[in-house]
Amino acid sequence: MIIPTIFAHNKKEFDERLRKLARVSGSLQIDFMDGKFVHGKSVQLRDIPKLPERYNFEAHLMCKNPEKYIKLLKEKGFKKIIFHYGTTDNVKTIALIKESGMKAFLAVNPENKTRDFCYLLELVDGILVMGVHPGKEHQKFIVGTLNKIREIRKLTDKPIQVDGGVNLKTISELKRAGATIFNSGSFVSEAENPREALKLLNKKIK
Repeated sequence: MIIPTIFAHNKKEFDERLRKLARVSGSLQIDFMDGKFVHGKSVQLRDIPKLPERYNFEAHLMCKNPEKYIKLLKEKGFKKIIFHYGTTDNVKTIALIKESGMKAFLAVNPENKTRDFCYLLELVDGILVMGVHPGKEHQKFIVGTLNKIREIRKLTDKPIQVDGGVNLKTISELKRAGATIFNSGSFVSEAENPREALKLLNKKIK
């Protein structure tokens, strides 16, 4: 499954990308950055309208203390929350997300070692492996991501999602390593024809 990503620094940019991507996919990820966990800041959650129920929206929280966003994300219509290892009390936050009726995914950065977060695999609905350092677009894919996915796949049969560096060159290798969900940011959102870009990626994983 490929989920396009809306990476926007302000509401105007968000509205433009939402209009563009909602035409080509029923599942979308919206990135949120607080300027603390990562350097950049994104569109604010309060500026996001209530989302249409027919879509599957997921929130990628590149933020400290992600638990404080859970209630509002639920009200806005999100169905899944991805938060980063090391930003909060992991066990408590997973429980809070699940209690709210949303799926809980744990995101791990390139520097996070599998041995450090493996105890959480039984608690989460899935795990997101960052293929780049979070907070910026247009970064080069980190090849070590493939080994991390292989390590995690040996430990769980739950969904493994990849965000960052997903393109026509990397997506097949990521699938072979064990990834099952792929976030595509600029490759789709900045394409002249986003629908065609999405089709090309889907062909690579069939």
